[in-house]
Amino acid sequence: MLVTREMDYALRILRALHQQGQMSAAAVAEQEHMQKAITLKLLKQLHAAGIVDSRRGPNGGYLLARPCSRLNLYDLFSALGETIYINRCQQPDYHCENPGNCGLCREFTRVQAVLDSELRRTPLNALFET
Repeated sequence: MLVTREMDYALRILRALHQQGQMSAAAVAEQEHMQKAITLKLLKQLHAAGIVDSRRGPNGGYLLARPCSRLNLYDLFSALGETIYINRCQQPDYHCENPGNCGLCREFTRVQAVLDSELRRTPLNALFET
């Protein structure tokens, strides 16, 4: 599993909004030392996933749509379209060459369940507390 730079940036955006409340994209980018373009791109993805809201106007900006206490790493991976599969046999459209008799798929399924559980275990606010 690889936590992409995009995932890291999304976490930093959520941390900023969690700690500061409503912020402009420029303020988030500056605080988190990110380029404004990638910040805007990720804010749009997070907005489309229902994780952040946006407000227009002179007092506008971005804010959390759901508190970080109700979000976890699994939610964020899913929101960014980065479903984590430890092996191709975990993907929904995969057809095993040895169906019903594959110890590898059984073990990968067990490990996948543990990984998914761990990604869901800790709310993001626990990661952002200093």
